[in-house]
Amino acid sequence: MINHKKESIYLHFKLPLCLSYSIAAIAILFLAMCSYAYAAESKLTSKLYFSGGYDDNITYVRSEKIDSSILKAEPGIEWDYKSLLSSLKIIADLDMLAYLDDNDYNRIDQNYSLQGKHRFTERWDTRIGLQYTQDTTLNTYLEETGQLTNQVDRDFYYGTAGFSYEMTQVSILDIDYRYQHAEYEKDIYSNYGLHRLNIRYRHRLKNEIDTFLLGPSFYHRENDSNDTDYISLDMGWKRKWSEITNSFASIGARYATMEDNDGNDKDRWGVKAKLDLIHRGIKSDITFKYYHDLSTLAQGTDVNVDNFHLEYQYMLAERFGVGLRGRLVFTYGLFDKEQDSVDNRYYKIGPYLFYRLSKNLKLYLRYRYQITSDDLIENENTNDRSSAWIEIRYEAPFSFNS
Repeated sequence: MINHKKESIYLHFKLPLCLSYSIAAIAILFLAMCSYAYAAESKLTSKLYFSGGYDDNITYVRSEKIDSSILKAEPGIEWDYKSLLSSLKIIADLDMLAYLDDNDYNRIDQNYSLQGKHRFTERWDTRIGLQYTQDTTLNTYLEETGQLTNQVDRDFYYGTAGFSYEMTQVSILDIDYRYQHAEYEKDIYSNYGLHRLNIRYRHRLKNEIDTFLLGPSFYHRENDSNDTDYISLDMGWKRKWSEITNSFASIGARYATMEDNDGNDKDRWGVKAKLDLIHRGIKSDITFKYYHDLSTLAQGTDVNVDNFHLEYQYMLAERFGVGLRGRLVFTYGLFDKEQDSVDNRYYKIGPYLFYRLSKNLKLYLRYRYQITSDDLIENENTNDRSSAWIEIRYEAPFSFNS
């Protein structure tokens, strides 16, 4: 039997020193560039969420399930800075969980991020981003890959840098680089580094509603057992349907190769795709996202994923509303011989109700159901999990100008 027990809650809180310095240095750099702006807006939002709930399978296993009542506190802070030439957003969130029936699973999850943009000239824009997330393989890893593993801690680092050059009033060249690094608590899983480079030519049509994109993408992932690369040629279409609705769609031909430490290599042609739809209305909000791309498993291999995500919220009255969050992930092998070993289906559905008690205070009632199957279509070797929560959210924004 696998031992899922965790250490004391205090041992799980850490922010890498290099990331702390990087966030501070970038924030100072951007503020120095922004200091030349004559008008700027800042908004500081403090957040504090408290919730209590019940989970019937806290380790998401197939047998010998452990259930528990849970108390959760989620403090956080968000800072938005905007000027004529620059913008900067910094987010810090903690997720502190206390399992009342088995406190060996108590833990603190963390998420920190920074995003910045700056326009150097009329034609040159630059952007940068950093993110660090510490949680378990039953959280963000499961949402990305759809694969269920033993519950272990994962540290996830993410960095982006890019620039845009405005060639004409309607044509823009974008170059974006992204680096990801994942580290697992247990040596049985494979840490990895991942590099992505996207080059895009954007052209806005005369109707100023449609924008078409074309360009290559490059992918390189490396770990101790194998390296995976691909190159793709992608075409995209971005459309502004109205002031509150916009969409983006892209598709591309992909050529992937994999080489292991013994020098064995494989290659295969495939497809890369993405679809986003966002609607922000007076009474309803809809976010739909889909992508078909590669994702890296904890075991060290890359797989194909079809990842669907939906968020919907509707105001039934001035203070009362309903919502739904869902995710569906199909996972299957990049190469034919891997199909049977990695085929997997995961879905999650989470309806909720909410009531606005005051300007800064909301009350939520949530339910979540998750199920994972070792097959794309049939329900074979399933793991399922249900949880229910009552939550109170406090958010206090404070705005000031300079």
